[in-house]
Amino acid sequence: MSCCNENTIDYKEWNKHVPIKEKDGVFFVYITDDIEIPAAYNELTHRLYTASAEDNFVFVINSGGGVVESAIMIIDAIQRSEATVKMLVTGFCASAGTIIALSGAELEVADHSAFMIHNYSAGFGGKGHELKARQTFMDNSLNSAFADYYKGFLTETEVEEVIEGKDFWLAPDEVRTRWETRKKLTGA
Repeated sequence: MSCCNENTIDYKEWNKHVPIKEKDGVFFVYITDDIEIPAAYNELTHRLYTASAEDNFVFVINSGGGVVESAIMIIDAIQRSEATVKMLVTGFCASAGTIIALSGAELEVADHSAFMIHNYSAGFGGKGHELKARQTFMDNSLNSAFADYYKGFLTETEVEEVIEGKDFWLAPDEVRTRWETRKKLTGA
């Protein structure tokens, strides 16, 4: 017995970098690959920016992370959206994926999933003074962003440890407990 009728599956839509599927008034957003350049998220962010208070989004996240600028763009759209946004982590959620996962109104973590937080990695080229200026800017900017995005989820000491290079691997129960603690601290 097959679960799906192949004649009803639009493979072209599912092969988009970020498929967005609607079912019964809920938009399911699949972030199930590396987080790519910001342009890959134009449709998603547009839908979030223009959503109404009656709209609901469920992000299904199984991603090793990627381009932090894209994650920041997605988070901004979520925060500005009138829609209700729920996050579902299933499988692996790391790096930029974690800051997206923590930006919704709700967070659900599937059993046997993994959640990994670490400092950013980057590569860029240019003249020495340009490299130094960009690195100084990125370090200050992203350290501030990490403190904001992980506030209440990680302790201040843990945020400092991440900035200094420590990786945090969290099991589903620990993510759930930290999420509930964060909600109590922020009143969300």
